[in-house]
Formats: sequence, C-alpha cells, structure tokens
Amino acid sequence: MEKIPEIYEELTPEIPETMERFSSQLFKPEDINLEEYKYEKFFDKYGENLNEALEEILSLWDTKEHKETLGHDNIHISYDLLEFLYFIKENPVKKSEKYLTLFGSLLHDLGRYPELLFKEISGAMDLKKGKQIQFHAALSGYIGSLFVKKYKVESESDIDIIEASKAFNRRIIGAVLFHGGGNEKRDIVAHNVQSLDRLAGILGTREFIRNVVTDGVQRGAAVYPDERLSYDEKFPFFNNLPVEKFNEAKEPSLSWTNIVHYIEMPMRNMFSLSTESATQRAKDMRRESGIILTYLSGGENFELYEQIFAPELNPEKDYKFPKNKLSEDIWQTIKKGINEEEKAEMEKFKELKIKKLIDLMLNQQAPNITGKDKFKVYELLSNIPNKHNEDIKNTLKYVVARCNLNKIKEIEFLKENIQLEDFLIKNIADRLLRGDLFREIIK
Repeated sequence: MEKIPEIYEELTPEIPETMERFSSQLFKPEDINLEEYKYEKFFDKYGENLNEALEEILSLWDTKEHKETLGHDNIHISYDLLEFLYFIKENPVKKSEKYLTLFGSLLHDLGRYPELLFKEISGAMDLKKGKQIQFHAALSGYIGSLFVKKYKVESESDIDIIEASKAFNRRIIGAVLFHGGGNEKRDIVAHNVQSLDRLAGILGTREFIRNVVTDGVQRGAAVYPDERLSYDEKFPFFNNLPVEKFNEAKEPSLSWTNIVHYIEMPMRNMFSLSTESATQRAKDMRRESGIILTYLSGGENFELYEQIFAPELNPEKDYKFPKNKLSEDIWQTIKKGINEEEKAEMEKFKELKIKKLIDLMLNQQAPNITGKDKFKVYELLSNIPNKHNEDIKNTLKYVVARCNLNKIKEIEFLKENIQLEDFLIKNIADRLLRGDLFREIIK
C-alpha cells in the first residue's frame, strides 16, 4: 500500500480550532501595501526555495490519494492552474501577486483529502455554527503553514527581505483560509484565488460532472460538502431543497431535482470576479449551466423548467425559494438553445446509450475513477424518474460535446503558453498538457 504523504501525518483533529485562533491575528493590512521592490529582493534571493515549495505542492496534488478523490482534487486543481494561466494572460500583475495567487490557488483545497481521512475516524467534522472558516479550509491553511515553516527565511539580515517574506507567507495563508465571497476587502489575492476557484469548479459542464461524479458519488453531497447533514453515501443528504411542485425534501433521496438545484445555485449566485475577461468567461459557463438545466427539466413546456427559470419567466411573482435573476444577456443566450457548433458535435453521439455516454464523460473528466465508483455513477443516473430518461441522455450528449469543444480551445491555449519565455508559465502549461485531463479529445 502506498504511504500517505508525510505532510498529512502531521494533521490532527484539533487543527480547525488552531487555525480559528491563528486566523484572528493572521491578516495585516500593511501587507497589501508592501513595496514591490521588497518582494523583488525576496524573490531574487529565495526564488529557488519558492520553486522547491511549488514543485512539492504540485507533486502532492499528483499523489495517488488526490487522484482517487476523482474530479474534485486532481482534476479540479488542473482547472485551477488553467484558470491561473488565463488570469495571467489578461492581467499584467506584479510578480508578487502572480506568485501569491499561484501558491494560494494550489494550497486552498489541499485539505479536501485529509478531510476524507478524518471523516473515517470521527464522522462529520464540520465546524460549529459561528466559525468563520470551513473545515477543509482550516486543514488547507494548516498545510500552508507547514510549508511556510519548512521554507521560511532564516538568519537573514536584510530587513526588507524579512518583511517581504512574512507578508508573503501571511497573504498566502490568508488567501487559503478566506477564499470565500467578499474577501477581496481583506486582500485582492484572496479575491483572485476565489475567482479562479469558482471558474475552475462550479459552472457549466464542469459543474455537472463535478456534481454527479465527485460530490454526489464520492462525498454524498453536491457542490458544498461542508453543508452536508451526514456522511451517508445516499445522494445527496440535504433538508428542505426545492423539488418538483415545490414540495420539501424531508428525507434523503435520489431526488432528480437535487441535481438540478445544485447546478442552478452557482449559476445564479457565483461571487463577483476580478477581471473583465473572467466575467465574460463566467457568462459563457453560466450559459452552459442554463442549457444543461433546460435539458434536465425536459424543456420549456414542462413545470420543472418553469420552476428553474421562474425569475426570468415571471419576474414580478413572489416565489417560495428566492433566486437571483440572471442578467438579460445570459438569459437570452440560454433561450436561444444550442448553437450550430454544439449541434454538430452532439450529432456524433446521437446513437449512444446512456451507459456509453457516462463512460465518455468519465474518460473526459475523471480518468482515474475506479470500477466501484463508476458503478455508483451508473446507479445514480439510472435511479432517476423514468420520465427524465430522455432528459439525462440529452444532457450527457451536450456535456460530452461541450467538453470536447472547450478542450480543443484549452489545449490550443496551453500550447501557446509553452512558447512563452516565462519559465513559471511554461512549466505549468507543460505539466497540464502532459496530464490526463488535456491529453486527448473524445471521438
């Protein structure tokens, strides 16, 4: 049996409380305004240390444990890195912010895997109400602090370098702990990490696959595992979710509309983004989510469609479940339906049965899935109400087709980045192209 990564052996169930106390003194406003020349001096002298830390974090993501958690871990961090490259292309950020955002993005979800370890020991490990950081974020923050300790600057006489090193470490851990909504008020780096995280994981076709493959099958909950009421394997175990005809789900069930709800939620409520480019990319992904929801509901002549898009169809009505209204431009693109390019790509898969479509989807997004977990996906999508059988087939055809079209563009973008002079950018692009996610397009 492969040994658990050594750094995880230092984690204990008391860490959330430790990080809760630590976080109250972590952030220092003066760190944000630290002069860039101080960071430059720090990078010039300790760049090799930072590169070693970077390689160690990247190798940790490549371990067997993170690959076995399917799309949320190894695949999710690949999309984080992809979104980081898009971010750098569109934003001529300072060198310090580039490194800060990269380290924050790499560290912010490393606590997901040890969270699964703790669950086996202690059951639900969510923090009590009133705590400001989630359990996995606390674990990630603590892992970050271990890297800080391992690679910290010692015996340094230059006060500028000492100041920059401390600010660098505090801002990275701050971004890891506070990458939720609204934290750009604390630090733009935390906001950038948050933006990359949202784009990487919870919109469009990525969201559908994450929803049914990773969170549903692997964790028993969708999108936000820390909200779960149980670690039971049933999908998902929530109270009071909207279902068809606005009934409330009192018991755990394989409710079709639980899947719908947790695709719709991020489409309507994703946090604000930091750049104009990212906003446009988010609009495209929101459109994908809307198309998926249209397929899942059966189309505009069905009641579930009217419930999903209630604010757009009847904006004046008072609904039991409040929803943020989509902007008119996004709503109009959703109403138009699929475009000619998508239609042609979907045509390639029109004769395939649901099981084969699921296989294609898993090959695209969760190439390391085990046979046992693959069976869970089959089971999940075969236990939906009979009236939605054609809906899930159409959804899967769209997801597979749209993933192909997206990856064609993403692979081309990565190849462009390999040609750049920036070693950091070239290294990340090369790593992604050599990984499972961008290796080939499904035919």
